[in-house]
Amino acid sequence: MISDDVWDRLDHSAGTAGKREVRRMSAAFGALAAVVLLVLGASVSGLAVPRLTHGAPDPHISVLSDDAGRIRYTSMRLPHTVVNDGWFPVTVTGVGLRADGIRLAEVESPAFPVTVGSGEKLSMTLGLEVVDCDRAQATLPELVLRVERWWGSQTTSSREDPLFGESSWEFYLRSPCDR
Repeated sequence: MISDDVWDRLDHSAGTAGKREVRRMSAAFGALAAVVLLVLGASVSGLAVPRLTHGAPDPHISVLSDDAGRIRYTSMRLPHTVVNDGWFPVTVTGVGLRADGIRLAEVESPAFPVTVGSGEKLSMTLGLEVVDCDRAQATLPELVLRVERWWGSQTTSSREDPLFGESSWEFYLRSPCDR
């Protein structure tokens, strides 16, 4: 057993951090928390990547068949409304479509570039031609927008608001392709 005078002679603060080390660690953790909050704020606000969404459009579908009933040409006109859900304005300089089996034939919208403020909407109509139904239904199209900010330009995707748990693209492509 260890006597009491030995315990009294031991340094009770041995192994603990000093005041200087505690201040350094507190400052480091505070700086880390601030950086995490800034990064999270930049992503949520749309500062780093624009937060653009679009609702389900109301399509106008045209299907041309030959005398035997085979589909020869399918076109769709999709009115889209893109909403800037971010906190900062973006300047849209172009619209495109990432898709297999579908060709973007035309875009009717205000003349580009168009600045869309926070919470504002940009209305456009996409003219699409379905070239290959099998390829078009295999991978869903993705609406992409070219945007500019004061620090540069980037291409970003517009997220679709969910509609009845099914992508509206699936419905719109199934309608003309299943005829």
